[in-house]
Amino acid sequence: MIRTQRIVFGLVAVLAAAFGIDVLLARIAIVYVQATDAVRLDPGGLKVYSENRAKEDDGGLPVLELFGDSRAAMWTEPPNVPGYRVANRGIARQTTAQLLLRFDDDVTALHPAVVVFEGGINDLKTIAEFPERRAEILADCKANLTTIVARSRRAGAQVVLLTIFDVGDVPLWRRPFWSTDVEAAVREVNAFLPQLTNDKVILLDANSALEAGPGQIRHEFQLDYLHLTAAGYAALSAQLVPLVSSLPR
Repeated sequence: MIRTQRIVFGLVAVLAAAFGIDVLLARIAIVYVQATDAVRLDPGGLKVYSENRAKEDDGGLPVLELFGDSRAAMWTEPPNVPGYRVANRGIARQTTAQLLLRFDDDVTALHPAVVVFEGGINDLKTIAEFPERRAEILADCKANLTTIVARSRRAGAQVVLLTIFDVGDVPLWRRPFWSTDVEAAVREVNAFLPQLTNDKVILLDANSALEAGPGQIRHEFQLDYLHLTAAGYAALSAQLVPLVSSLPR
């Protein structure tokens, strides 16, 4: 009898766990569909900062702009950047192609003195889903980064170009849909970025501030496998602030 009860309880536990997993997967699917539909309604994210554009006031200070995807959006304003007003124009999930769609609205119109640009990981992570398009994804990413830097310069801004910082510890649930080739692609694009530098385009090596070793983001800096904690951003700011402060006005 006791053995039968244990078997029944075991089966119930298995069914409950399976049901819980189904509910979780359903919720993830709903969130994914909603996010996808939101992008279809506003592919470039032009509406995200529309209210900010209507009431921009620089207070007479030159603008230091953080422009990029979620990695930029989650970067709290770097402290103690003397003589600048910081404007964050990061939007989550955006690829470099989407960043170009809103460039005029969110960069050119702001007339920034300095553009701190971070982007590219959302392009490269799609290699896990479309491995057969690897060469195309890499080529498009490099071309878009080149265009973003060139347009930032035409807008009159000094550019601080961040390398794409490494991927952290990929969680178990993501590994079936992941590829180590994403990390290889990050290294390839980072090796390309120095070609975009000159006296007005400075490369900031994000990984030098964040890594415990080659390709290993410090655990205390990982919010998740793609994003940073506040401590991680503080480490980036510690490199960014003196760099920007040293730029000629």
